[in-house]
Amino acid sequence: MPESFSKNMIRVVQGLCWSVLLAGAGGCVPMAGAWANITGGEYIDAQYKIPNEPLLVLIDDRDGHVTEPRAINETHKTIATVFIAKNVNDKIVPIEDWRRMMQSDKDYAKLSIRQIGEKLGAANVLYLRVDRFSLQSEPGAPIFRGEYAVRVKVISTDRKKEARVWPDSEAGKRIVVTTDPTPMDGDKSAGDIATELGIKLGKEVALMFYGHREMEK
Repeated sequence: MPESFSKNMIRVVQGLCWSVLLAGAGGCVPMAGAWANITGGEYIDAQYKIPNEPLLVLIDDRDGHVTEPRAINETHKTIATVFIAKNVNDKIVPIEDWRRMMQSDKDYAKLSIRQIGEKLGAANVLYLRVDRFSLQSEPGAPIFRGEYAVRVKVISTDRKKEARVWPDSEAGKRIVVTTDPTPMDGDKSAGDIATELGIKLGKEVALMFYGHREMEK
């Protein structure tokens, strides 16, 4: 939004507020709400700024929660797309490289997150550990209601640093997304719900790493 437009709108809202107050009405809360809608709300800084160096986005489902693999594909693709669009990072390791290593390296299960990143030439790893994945709110219910939860960390492969560089909590930052209830006999399939979950989760994760307005999604 052009700066001149924002300044003019601020003057308009301020003028209206003074008019309301002078007329004896009760404050400018509705005006503030309208202004928030126009501007997108308060500006929120990135929770952590990932260096624009080779980055591995590692979605770890070692416990086998994800029943539709396209959810993982969409999560990775969405994060990569948003990071490039928002100038966060354009050096993301292709997901195919990670999958190839996971299948070919007989010691993969024994490797630490840092070691996996090192082997794939990444300076940092954006690590998502899958906590929960479900396409139904209740087993056997004829309704799709997706839920996808992960814990997020940023791990450095630089041996001079602590492995975890973000967040402070060892458990990581928990992110959960859901979909609205949808009848199973409708137009959407399990794959469609998994795709929706993957895109939503990717956007929520990416949002933590660039400055944005509070209403941006």
